[in-house]
Amino acid sequence: MRFKNKKNTLAALGILFLLAGTIISLDGQDGSSFIYFGVGTLTATVLYYGIVAGRPQISAFIVGLIILHTGVLLIVKGELIYPSEFGLITFVSGILVLLNSGFSEYMRDRKKKN
Repeated sequence: MRFKNKKNTLAALGILFLLAGTIISLDGQDGSSFIYFGVGTLTATVLYYGIVAGRPQISAFIVGLIILHTGVLLIVKGELIYPSEFGLITFVSGILVLLNSGFSEYMRDRKKKN
Protein backbone atom coordinates (compact mmCIF):
# COMPACT_ATOMS: atom_id res chain seq x y z
CA MET A 1 0.00 0.00 0.00
CA ARG A 2 1.42 3.35 -1.03
CA PHE A 3 0.67 6.54 0.83
CA LYS A 4 0.45 9.75 -1.13
CA ASN A 5 1.34 12.09 1.70
CA LYS A 6 4.04 10.59 3.92
CA LYS A 7 4.17 13.64 6.17
CA ASN A 8 0.55 13.24 7.26
CA THR A 9 0.96 9.47 7.60
CA LEU A 10 3.99 9.81 9.90
CA ALA A 11 2.28 12.52 11.95
CA ALA A 12 -0.84 10.34 12.31
CA LEU A 13 1.31 7.38 13.35
CA GLY A 14 3.05 9.50 15.98
CA ILE A 15 -0.25 10.78 17.33
CA LEU A 16 -1.63 7.24 17.38
CA PHE A 17 1.27 5.95 19.48
CA LEU A 18 1.15 8.99 21.74
CA LEU A 19 -2.57 8.53 22.39
CA ALA A 20 -2.15 4.78 22.91
CA GLY A 21 0.59 5.41 25.45
CA THR A 22 -1.51 8.01 27.23
CA ILE A 23 -4.52 5.69 27.41
CA ILE A 24 -2.38 2.81 28.67
CA SER A 25 -0.86 5.10 31.32
CA LEU A 26 -4.30 6.26 32.45
CA ASP A 27 -5.27 2.63 33.03
CA GLY A 28 -2.44 2.30 35.54
CA GLN A 29 -0.05 0.36 33.33
CA ASP A 30 3.33 1.41 31.93
CA GLY A 31 2.74 3.07 28.57
CA SER A 32 5.93 5.11 28.54
CA SER A 33 7.43 3.22 25.61
CA PHE A 34 4.42 4.10 23.46
CA ILE A 35 4.65 7.72 24.57
CA TYR A 36 8.37 7.88 23.74
CA PHE A 37 7.79 6.27 20.36
CA GLY A 38 4.96 8.69 19.56
CA VAL A 39 6.90 11.79 20.63
CA GLY A 40 9.98 10.55 18.75
CA THR A 41 7.99 9.95 15.58
CA LEU A 42 6.35 13.37 15.76
CA THR A 43 9.68 15.08 16.45
CA ALA A 44 11.41 13.25 13.61
CA THR A 45 8.57 14.17 11.24
CA VAL A 46 8.72 17.84 12.15
CA LEU A 47 12.52 17.96 11.93
CA TYR A 48 12.72 16.10 8.63
CA TYR A 49 9.94 17.89 6.79
CA GLY A 50 10.73 21.23 8.43
CA ILE A 51 14.48 21.37 7.96
CA VAL A 52 15.96 18.46 6.03
CA ALA A 53 13.58 18.41 3.09
CA GLY A 54 13.97 22.13 2.45
CA ARG A 55 17.67 22.61 3.15
CA PRO A 56 19.64 19.34 3.08
CA GLN A 57 23.01 21.12 3.15
CA ILE A 58 22.30 22.80 6.48
CA SER A 59 21.07 19.58 8.09
CA ALA A 60 24.09 17.62 6.81
CA PHE A 61 26.35 20.35 8.21
CA ILE A 62 24.66 20.14 11.63
CA VAL A 63 24.88 16.33 11.66
CA GLY A 64 28.57 16.57 10.72
CA LEU A 65 29.20 18.95 13.60
CA ILE A 66 27.42 16.63 16.01
CA ILE A 67 29.48 13.63 14.84
CA LEU A 68 32.71 15.65 15.00
CA HIS A 69 32.08 16.85 18.54
CA THR A 70 31.04 13.37 19.62
CA GLY A 71 34.41 12.17 18.38
CA VAL A 72 36.17 14.89 20.37
CA LEU A 73 34.25 13.89 23.51
CA LEU A 74 35.12 10.24 22.96
CA ILE A 75 38.80 11.11 22.56
CA VAL A 76 38.91 13.34 25.64
CA LYS A 77 36.44 11.76 28.07
CA GLY A 78 35.86 8.26 26.77
CA GLU A 79 39.36 6.89 27.17
CA LEU A 80 38.32 4.83 30.18
CA ILE A 81 35.38 3.14 28.45
CA TYR A 82 36.29 3.15 24.75
CA PRO A 83 39.69 3.04 23.12
CA SER A 84 40.85 6.41 21.80
CA GLU A 85 40.94 5.00 18.26
CA PHE A 86 37.14 4.80 18.34
CA GLY A 87 36.97 8.51 19.12
CA LEU A 88 39.49 9.25 16.35
CA ILE A 89 37.44 7.29 13.81
CA THR A 90 34.29 9.14 14.89
CA PHE A 91 36.10 12.49 14.65
CA VAL A 92 37.38 11.74 11.13
CA SER A 93 33.88 10.60 10.12
CA GLY A 94 32.52 13.94 11.32
CA ILE A 95 35.09 15.79 9.22
CA LEU A 96 34.13 13.73 6.15
CA VAL A 97 30.43 14.46 6.68
CA LEU A 98 31.21 18.17 7.03
CA LEU A 99 33.31 18.23 3.87
CA ASN A 100 30.62 16.41 1.88
CA SER A 101 27.70 18.42 3.23
CA GLY A 102 27.68 20.94 0.39
CA PHE A 103 27.28 23.81 2.85
CA SER A 104 29.95 25.98 1.21
CA GLU A 105 28.23 25.69 -2.19
CA TYR A 106 24.94 26.54 -0.51
CA MET A 107 26.44 29.68 1.03
CA ARG A 108 28.13 30.67 -2.24
CA ASP A 109 24.86 30.29 -4.18
CA ARG A 110 23.02 32.20 -1.47
CA LYS A 111 25.47 35.11 -1.74
CA LYS A 112 25.07 35.15 -5.52
CA LYS A 113 21.30 35.51 -5.16
CA ASN A 114 21.68 38.59 -2.93
